[in-house]
Amino acid sequence: MDWLDGTDFGHYALCPAPYLKSWNGTEADAVTPEHVGKFVLPDHGDVLTLGGQGLPVACLERMMTFVRWVACDDDAGLEDAVEQAMNSHEWQDAFEITLGGPYVLLDSGALGAEVGEDEVIRVNVPHGRYRVRSLLIRPAMGEFFLERLIAI
Repeated sequence: MDWLDGTDFGHYALCPAPYLKSWNGTEADAVTPEHVGKFVLPDHGDVLTLGGQGLPVACLERMMTFVRWVACDDDAGLEDAVEQAMNSHEWQDAFEITLGGPYVLLDSGALGAEVGEDEVIRVNVPHGRYRVRSLLIRPAMGEFFLERLIAI
């Protein structure tokens, strides 16, 4: 899995790729310090935020799930643990959001024009309306926050 090491600013943002070079690092300032949030970027639509803590993050695009590393020694077997969690009845609904197209997951406080490829995760989200659901899993290797996009 490809991980971003952590955020200095407390949130990650799923920035629309066409807006990346214009991202000035203050767009998500109004987001409360919750695990998952959203705001509207004028002329670009909804933006998903992940955060509240500066945890490392990865994306399992085939499951449309963001994984944040809470406490563990390694991520061996994590994809299997996330796959097993897909059928859990413990998922919590957060909100609905409209997304679509190419995105760049980055530290929300970073300047988009200055971030390198090793400081972002590129994500392609099919156009549509999504329900965002959250879950904390505790597989044998540790704890992880999951945020999942479910097409509605």
